[in-house]
Amino acid sequence: MMIPPRIFERFGTVPDELIGLCRPHPWAQLTRPHAEGMRSIRGVLLHTAGAETYWIQHVVLGRPRMKLREEDLADLDAILDIWKPQRETTMRFVRALTPEQRAEKKAFPWDPKELASVEDIVWHVVTHEQYHRGQIFTRLALLGRRDLPDHDMLR
Repeated sequence: MMIPPRIFERFGTVPDELIGLCRPHPWAQLTRPHAEGMRSIRGVLLHTAGAETYWIQHVVLGRPRMKLREEDLADLDAILDIWKPQRETTMRFVRALTPEQRAEKKAFPWDPKELASVEDIVWHVVTHEQYHRGQIFTRLALLGRRDLPDHDMLR
């Protein structure tokens, strides 16, 4: 496996954990940007789920691009209804990759001359999510949360 097993298992739990951390907050807090030019918590959640779909389903597997819109998601369950099946699909996909498939190169949609291996793309999805996970924790802290758990990949 290209991702260390403990990291991979934690990656599988992120959608449930992040949505769970957001549940105590009113929807209005989750949909309001904290400052001009910043995404709302809903926006960050949606972007994170959408990036996974974009890179795995569209770039790696060549499926049509699915565009998610914030206004189509009326609550946290609607986000989880999209994200959790995608995560389960990604987990199965990564588990099944052979060394040859991991090394296969895929072109970037915006520059077909630029290539990345499937392994690089999967790692990008994992690290990209961690970046945005930190943003969500920061936004929750700005809402007054002081009880946020340690959600490092290793704990």
